[in-house]
Amino acid sequence: MLDSKALSEAAMGEVLRFIDAQAPSPSRARIRFILLFLEAVGLRSAELLTATLDDLQMERDGRPGWMLQVHGKGAKNRLAAVPGQALAALQEYLAVRGLGSLQTAPPAAPLLASSLDPMAPIGYQALYEHVKGWLVKAVRASNLPAHEQARLAGATTHWLRHTFGTRAIARQVPLDVIQAQMGHASIQTTTAIYGRAPIRRRVDELGKAFG
Repeated sequence: MLDSKALSEAAMGEVLRFIDAQAPSPSRARIRFILLFLEAVGLRSAELLTATLDDLQMERDGRPGWMLQVHGKGAKNRLAAVPGQALAALQEYLAVRGLGSLQTAPPAAPLLASSLDPMAPIGYQALYEHVKGWLVKAVRASNLPAHEQARLAGATTHWLRHTFGTRAIARQVPLDVIQAQMGHASIQTTTAIYGRAPIRRRVDELGKAFG
């Protein structure tokens, strides 16, 4: 099955609509960045918390694109692609923090910062509570069905990593690419978690055609 600990596209849309309707604040800017960045990059919480702008580099071999040096689980480092959605979210977040752009901000700046100090990192508990708090409020205010709201009541930051995986599968990203991006030790891990997603997609598409 598709991993259940993920936000559907409809749920993500509802959450972002709620956030965008709130008054501008450092807290709103931070949650918007977290949602859009993790949905597109698939980092673990610890990987996001330790990342700095200095970990970003431009890949110029072939089509130019940004990459992030990720300090991964078990001291295993990897390069993760930073696609357009994530890059745009980061640029917007840096501007709100008063750091200018990716090209002008201090390299030591953390990707994710305290709402009080744009150069100060935050800890795991602060990230967990920040994301949990916003998701709870957004889901309660949403037009999502009751069963979907009940399922999302348990949503945490880690759900955003699974959201990346399920979204990538649904958009036909190859499993080996997803494995490398997420830092799974083997493709068997990726297949075990997300491998049935193409079957689910097939059921959905054929249901639309012949339902």
